Amino acid sequence: MTLAFNHDAFMVALRKRRGKVPADLYADIIAAIQGSQAGGMAPATPPFAATGEPKWLDFARPMIGLREQPGKTHNSKILEMFAKAKAPWFKDDETPWCGAAMAYWMIMCGLPIPEKGEAVRAKAWAKWGAPCGAVLGAIAVFGREGGGHVGILVGQSATHYYILGGNQGNMVSIMPIAKSRLVEGGLRWPFGVALSTTIAPPMSGGTVSTNER
Repeated sequence: MTLAFNHDAFMVALRKRRGKVPADLYADIIAAIQGSQAGGMAPATPPFAATGEPKWLDFARPMIGLREQPGKTHNSKILEMFAKAKAPWFKDDETPWCGAAMAYWMIMCGLPIPEKGEAVRAKAWAKWGAPCGAVLGAIAVFGREGGGHVGILVGQSATHYYILGGNQGNMVSIMPIAKSRLVEGGLRWPFGVALSTTIAPPMSGGTVSTNER
């Protein structure tokens, strides 16, 4: 089902939240729009951020640098990601957590994720949403030895996609990944959200990620 945008609810919420921080602003706007469903209007999907980036990227960028903790301790934020992804049985940050991170960012936007804990399985995202091109913010799904990897497309070169994702070098980071590793239909966009018209910009440099364990 295509979700409708309630312009009146959006503008009322926006006027009320002038001067507030962006995260609070968009949370209230989304809540106001979704609240209009009781009046017969379908809930709206999250708007793009003021930067022109999709909102999930706006949530993901501040987490760059979040990393696993060595030894017997585990990063509580990563464990929270597993819980939000409906896979609370994972209690450590050594388990590949790229899918959990993606689920967390989508949930922050009020968007659905793969069901029944499948969101933690990277390749499950290749059947989520709709296929799209190499646009800024596309969800990119890759194959790797023994599994898969999922992250957000933020740039590209002739041979690599630059991906913002979790469990890249044991942390949230931006790394280049070979385009040849993209699975079939591996660039995805959430249902009901207007597709970005911004092609992923040129990027270069960085250490190529070859196997995100």
